Amino acid sequence: MGHLPKLGVPMIMRRIERGERKGDAKVWSYPGMEKVVQQMRKKIDGVSKLFTLDACRHGGMTELEEAELTDGQGRALSGHKTAQAYRGYAKETMARALAATRKRHAHLLAQKELDQVVDEAASAQDETRQLSPATKTGTGSQR
Repeated sequence: MGHLPKLGVPMIMRRIERGERKGDAKVWSYPGMEKVVQQMRKKIDGVSKLFTLDACRHGGMTELEEAELTDGQGRALSGHKTAQAYRGYAKETMARALAATRKRHAHLLAQKELDQVVDEAASAQDETRQLSPATKTGTGSQR
């Protein structure tokens, strides 16, 4: 991907070849990209007819999910307007399950460590109270 020019923020853009906006970039339309995928499939020997824009999109969505993006980040990149539409493309894979398990385990370890620090601080505070002289003895000067 490093050899591809960055034309803008969206992931898949194309340069306008003719007209007044020649040289500018714009986002591909779905039919336009679908036609390009069909042409590529015909040019490459042995590529299945199942290789479609939808198949590419599903694969790309799975990559977004495995990169552990939030739904909002994935939707921003994919162009889906609703979380429901996004979830239809984002497939549940073992890589996603493992990433979720790692996050959960890291959270549990962090919580355990935090609980330990809080317990130690409370114990130290209790010791300090027991060792310090009483500040109110009931004696002393009164006004």
